Amino acid sequence: MPINRSPPPQSTTSKTSAATLPVSNEQALATPLSSSEPNLSSDTHSPESLPNITFRNTNLTHFMSEMRKMFHEFKQQQDEKYDKLFSVVNDIRDSLEFLSKQHEDLKLEVKVLETEREGNLKYINELERKLDSMEQSARSTCVEIRNIPCCKSETKSLLLNTIIETGKLLNLTIQPRDVKDVFRIKAKDPAVKPIIVDFTSVLLKEDFLQKFRNHIKNNFKLTTEHLKISGPANRIYISENLSAKNKRLFFLARDAAKTNQFEFCWVSHGRIFVRERPGSPHLQVKNESDLARITKTA
Repeated sequence: MPINRSPPPQSTTSKTSAATLPVSNEQALATPLSSSEPNLSSDTHSPESLPNITFRNTNLTHFMSEMRKMFHEFKQQQDEKYDKLFSVVNDIRDSLEFLSKQHEDLKLEVKVLETEREGNLKYINELERKLDSMEQSARSTCVEIRNIPCCKSETKSLLLNTIIETGKLLNLTIQPRDVKDVFRIKAKDPAVKPIIVDFTSVLLKEDFLQKFRNHIKNNFKLTTEHLKISGPANRIYISENLSAKNKRLFFLARDAAKTNQFEFCWVSHGRIFVRERPGSPHLQVKNESDLARITKTA
C-alpha cells in the first residue's frame, strides 16, 4: 500500500527572517547574478590580492624622507640667496646713506658758496660803482667832439686851434691856457676819431656845452664847413665825455626812451636823466635795472 508522504511544513518565521535580513554591498557584489556563471573565487579580499601594507609604509616613509631632504636643501639654498641679497641690500643702503650725507654736505657747502658769491657780487658792484664814479669825476672837465675828420700830420697845436675856432663859432673865447689837454681816441672809423678836450675848469666846460646847446635850440647846425675843413660838410656833435660804462648806459637809455615815447634823454655832470614830457618829473638812470622804470612809467 502506498504511503503518502508529505513534506514537513516550513516555518514561516524562517522565511520571513530570510527575506527581512539586510544584504551588505560586499555580499551583493560577491553574489553571482546568475547561477550559470561559475564562482571563480568565493573570497575576493584574500591576503594574496592586497599589497603589502608594510612595504607601502616603507615606500611612503622613504618618499617623505626624500621630500624633507629636498625641502631642507632648497631652504638652505634660499637662505644663502637671501643672505646674499640682504648683504647686497645692506651695502646699497649704506652706500645710499653715505651718498645722502655727501649730498647734504655738498648742499651746505653750495649754500655757503652762494652766500659768499652774493657778498662778493655786492662788493664787486660797489667797487665798480666807485671806480666808475672816480673815472667819471676825472672826466668832469672834458668834452667830446665828434665828426671832425683827421688830417695828415695832425698835432696837438692843430687840434687846439680847431677848438679855439669852434669856440669862436659858439661865441665863446677860448685861450690856449684854458685847455689842459686835447687828443683823439680810438674809434671804429679811424678817419673821424673823436676829439677829447680837457679844459682847466668845470665852469669853462659847462659854458662850452651850454653855448653848443643854445645853437642847437636856435636850429644852428655846426658843421665842418664852418671850420673851413675841406671835404663834405659833416655835422659836428659835442657832448660830455662819459666813461665806457656810462656811455653804454646812455645808449641804452636813449633807446628805451625812444621805444617808450619819452621826449627827453640827456646827460648832466656825468649823470643820465630821462623825462617823459615837459613838466613831468625826471628820472635818473644809474644802472641798467633803472631802465625797467622807464617801461613801467610808460
